[in-house]
Amino acid sequence: MKKKLFFCLASLIFCITLVTGKSSTIRSESNKKVLLTSFTILEDMVRNIAGNEFKIESITKTGMEVHGYKTTPSDLIRGSKAILFVENGFGLELWSEKFVSNLDVKRISISDYIKPIFIGEEAYKGKPNPHAWISPKRGKRYVDVIVKALKDLDPDNSLIFDKNARIYKVKINKIDEDFTLFLNTIDKSKKYLVSCEGAFSYLAKDYGFKEAYLWPVNAESQVTPKRMARVINLVKDKKIPSVFCESTVSSKPQLTVARETGAKFGGNFYVDSLSGKNGPASSYLDLLNHNLQLIKKGFKSQN
Repeated sequence: MKKKLFFCLASLIFCITLVTGKSSTIRSESNKKVLLTSFTILEDMVRNIAGNEFKIESITKTGMEVHGYKTTPSDLIRGSKAILFVENGFGLELWSEKFVSNLDVKRISISDYIKPIFIGEEAYKGKPNPHAWISPKRGKRYVDVIVKALKDLDPDNSLIFDKNARIYKVKINKIDEDFTLFLNTIDKSKKYLVSCEGAFSYLAKDYGFKEAYLWPVNAESQVTPKRMARVINLVKDKKIPSVFCESTVSSKPQLTVARETGAKFGGNFYVDSLSGKNGPASSYLDLLNHNLQLIKKGFKSQN
């Protein structure tokens, strides 16, 4: 009888401890201050630098097109709980100005700290290309801006943020170095990066490519006969081995280019969004690796 009583009491204590522990964990997570980012790539960057000090969320979700996103009432609710909003800037988030105007939140635009490359075509002429993070070399600058913002926000954890940022930049730098070594094997006369969206200006400039695309930004996402003809003629004339598209738009126009020129369709880059957790670009580092591996594979087909 005593043994049964002892066993029951022990079981009860264990259950109480388990439940209390879970609720304590839940309270701890819910009590974390919220940092919001405009899209999933920035969310991943901030999380890698901030560690477990904050609750970090993205307004747009994986697979979503960022440029023309429409904010929702639930976005405003999340925004009302945030102490920091990190955006890319350079006109990427067409919705962010109105969104932030309704909130009492500190706002950081990465574009304030990066020299822009300007779009040189038609209605977009003179506007900054927003996609600086696509280049690993510029990605390291993103890390510098984010770590400074976090240290200003939470000076007590500056050492943690600095350490995380150093580790993160080493990983980005490794990707940068590996890609730079590969570029020495590419025929310079064919060193054109042909994509659907003109999102690769920073990557092209940093690694010595010339850039061609079917439309300037995905907010447009339509190819005119004139643009199509121009890209087809370029690919034929320069004997460019591969052409590419992006994960958030239809690749059909670029498949037409491949069919008309004999070039290989090299696959879809991840640009404005990460993939799902089981996808090829579930983190910023994976995104860089995925994109650069596609380029490597595409240009190896020239040999």
